[in-house]
Formats: sequence, C-alpha cells, structure tokens
Amino acid sequence: MVTTRNVQLTWHMKKLCEPYLLPCLRDEESWELLQKKVFQGESCPLELRSVGPLVAKKCNGLPFLIIIIAGILSRKKREASFWLEVAYDIGSYTLEEGSMKMIQSSYDLLPDYLKPSLLYMGLFPQGYEVPVSDLLKWWIAEEFVPYNFYTRYDLEERSESHLNDLVSRNLVVFSKTRGNGEMKCCIVPDQVREFCLTKIKEEKFMQHVGKRLCMYIPDTMTSDFKERKSFGISQASLEFIAHPKFSISKKKNLFPLLNNFRLIRVLHLLDFYLDDSWAAAFQSLTHLRYLAIFVKAFHFKWVSHLVHLQTLGVRSSYIMMSPAIWKLEKLRHVDINEFPIRWADGERVKFEEPTDVVLHNMKTLGTCSMSVADMTPKFWNKFPNLEQLRLHIDELGDVPYYSDSRLMTLEMFPSRLRNLSLSETFLTDEIVSSIAKLQHLETLKLSEIYFTGKKDWDLSDKTFERLKFLKLHRVFMTHWYCSDESFPELECLAIKSCSKLEEIPFSFADVPTLRLIKVTDCSKSVCDSALSIKQDMEDLCNG
Repeated sequence: MVTTRNVQLTWHMKKLCEPYLLPCLRDEESWELLQKKVFQGESCPLELRSVGPLVAKKCNGLPFLIIIIAGILSRKKREASFWLEVAYDIGSYTLEEGSMKMIQSSYDLLPDYLKPSLLYMGLFPQGYEVPVSDLLKWWIAEEFVPYNFYTRYDLEERSESHLNDLVSRNLVVFSKTRGNGEMKCCIVPDQVREFCLTKIKEEKFMQHVGKRLCMYIPDTMTSDFKERKSFGISQASLEFIAHPKFSISKKKNLFPLLNNFRLIRVLHLLDFYLDDSWAAAFQSLTHLRYLAIFVKAFHFKWVSHLVHLQTLGVRSSYIMMSPAIWKLEKLRHVDINEFPIRWADGERVKFEEPTDVVLHNMKTLGTCSMSVADMTPKFWNKFPNLEQLRLHIDELGDVPYYSDSRLMTLEMFPSRLRNLSLSETFLTDEIVSSIAKLQHLETLKLSEIYFTGKKDWDLSDKTFERLKFLKLHRVFMTHWYCSDESFPELECLAIKSCSKLEEIPFSFADVPTLRLIKVTDCSKSVCDSALSIKQDMEDLCNG
C-alpha cells in the first residue's frame, strides 16, 4: 500500500489499482478524533462539551491538525476558556508544535509554478472564504497561470487545475459548493496561512511579483500601511493588489492613492461605491487585467484604454454600450448586472464596424438585454469562443414576433455555449428549439420565465443532449411535459418558487444520471412528485 499527499503520483499507479482519495473529516468525526486523542478513553468533562466541537471544527477536517491540537490540549488544564482561546487562534498554536515542518515538506514538493499561487492566498485575512471564480481570474491576471502551447488547455482550466492540486495536498480547503457540484468558496487553513506569511517575508514574495506589492486591504489605509511596513517593504515604486474587499474610511483618499499605483493589475472594488470622478482617476491604471467596480454610471469608452483588461465586472444603474468594446481584445469575462445591446437607426452599423474585429478570448458575457432581432449569427460571430451567456430577451411587449416561423432557421445563440442563463423572458417553442440545438450546453438556468396562451411547457419532442444542471426559478408554468429522452445526461434539477407548477414530470425517474432534485418554495404536489421520483429510482436500484 502506498500513501501520498500528491494526487498526481496516483495517476501513474492507476493501472495497478484505482486510488482512494481520503475526504476531509466531517465536524462530528473531527470532534470524535479530538476526544480520543485528548481524553484517551475517558469521557469529555461537561464544561468542555460545548467548546470542544468548536475547536474540532476549526481544524477544517484535517486529521494531522486535529492530532497536533490534541497534543497541545492534553498537556494543559482542561479549562473552557483556554480551549476557546485555542479555537480562535489555531494558527499560532500549531506554529509552536512543529506542524510547520509538515507544511514545509508539502511546500517543498510543490511545482515551482504553484508556489506563487499558494503564497498569494496567504494574503487573505484569517478564515476568509475566497470566491473560487474570482480567485481563478486573479491568478490569471497575475500571470501565475501561463498558457501552455503544447497542452493547449485554456487558462481557466489550468487555473482550476492549480487549485485542485493545492486542495489535494490539504493546503487549501473547499468551504462551499454550488448546486451543480462546482466549487464556490475555499479557505486557507490557519496554520497554512501562518506558514505563507512567514514565507512571504523570507522569500520577499511581494517584491518579486512583477515588483508590485500584494496586499489585502481590510479596513483603513492606515492599518494597511502598518502591515506593509511589517513585511520590511518600503513604499517607493511598489504597487499592490486590492482584494477581495476594499473598505476605506476616508473615501477622499482613494483616487490620489490609486493614481500612484500605476502597475496595479487586480482591483476589486465591488463593495466600495465610486463617485463620478472614477473614470478620470483610472486613466493612469493601464496595466489592469482585472477590474470590478460599483459606480452610478458606466460607459465602455471610459475603459477603452485598458487594453490588457481580461475581466470586467460592473454594478451600475446606468450602462452605455459603445463600439469602444472592440478595443478590449484581451477581454475574457464581462460580468455586468445588465447592459442593453440596443441601438437607434444607424448605430448598429457603427457598432458592428470594423467587421474584421473579433473578441476571440471572450468566454463569459452578461447580463445582456437584447431583442430577438439582434440575436443573429453576425453578432455572435464576434464572440466565437463564448461559453457562458446571461441574457434578458427584452421584447416582452411584442410577443407575437416570437412566433415568426423564420426564427426556426436562425442560430439564436452562440454555438459553443456551455452555460446559458435566461431571465425575464417569454419562452416560446422557437427559443426552446434553439437552446436544444446547443451541442455543448451543460448548464441552463431560467428565471422569471413567462408563457403565452396555455401555461404549459412541452418538451416531449426536445432533447438537451449534454445538459447536466437545470435550474428553474419563478417559471410561471402550470403543466410540464417531457420524455425520458429529453434530458439523457441530467445530474441535478433545481426548482424554486415555481408557484403555478403542479408536478414534476415522472419521466425524470428514467434518467439514470440524475442524482439530485432540489425543490424550494413550491406546492406540496411538486414536493410529492419529487419524492415519488426518488422512491421509484431507489426501487429500480434495489430491484
């Protein structure tokens, strides 16, 4: 038997046997192990039974950490106050016990390209749940994830692979998952974070990352500059990364500060409202790769000089589209609360010029508000590699237009889509047929969906060949029909607030890949139909 913390090593041994990946312990399992190691068969004292599970939980399900903490607790007085102190300062206590040697060993075995990614995570505050989707983009922006010409994996896939590698070595822990099973948030265990902060000083990591200062800014600029000095770094010619929240007590100091940090690449300001002078203040930040802002008004021409921009996130009540978007050729992800793709006479021609400009790198776009007339191959061909689209089809007042038979021959959506979200839309048979034609579609989310005439959704003659996750939120249908071939690869069905729906089609019981039906805020009959499907699938497995 071979045990290892390196998952990649098991790939070379697969031909001998299938590797078994040990999961992290559940909270109750962690508490059970802690009790065994501390009390050695004795029962836990009554005064420790409330604080004990908290200590175990803080170990993030890592057995080696539980054993180290148990060693500390077993040599001290059994007082609830001390146990509570340990629970809220796990990192510093493990430093005293030599756990750093174990983490150092894991760090030494990391490939060189993974070490900056891990040290970067050490700059987050203790216990902070890092949004995975943002983290992967930050790594890419900082060029921790170089493109490999030979493997041709895209940057997002490589970035996710880096994170999975760190998780497999217990250096990072997943804390939340999405309904479709994807990673949502992760955290760095306290003792790993303490190790990273030590390494950052030793290796002068902040000075090596493109000569920019990486920094988390939690509360005030004053405290951040103190932390900055604690790493032995002067302020001269160094830059910083602001993530994941930027909260400054003296707002007037923000723009002069940013004007001095001209090499900044990642700026995440969604939690900080910027006044109308933001566009002028950002003129000098030409090295930005990632920008997420919360502003009153946004115009694409105001960021058209950011030619290295890869990710653009905007929360705003007034957004203006512009041909300036074509200047941002490196854009990979556009995440805006909602922006119109709508033009007056003559403006569409201007928007589509020059015809040879194509945003090849664009993978995520949304939320677009557009009419069916604008959903043409000529428009979507500007984004040939688009994989994720959030869309609001806004011709709600002209419903008969959707029944035009010529729509059946159109490609209404980009052909490479893997993830599609539709909201506030009248769903017609033509639109559904266009969605069903998407050969790569794996995730479909429908929210605030209406129907004309009878409130029925008939999918009996439709097949969504590769769809794995279907989410319905406030879909105003009464009856839903589909065959056992409509969703041959579906794994998860989520239904929320579909108040008019009477039941889930029983044909879902014949979908062999289905592993979860989640029902929230629906009628009792919908819940009962979900239970019937579950029972039928269990009977089939047991039969």
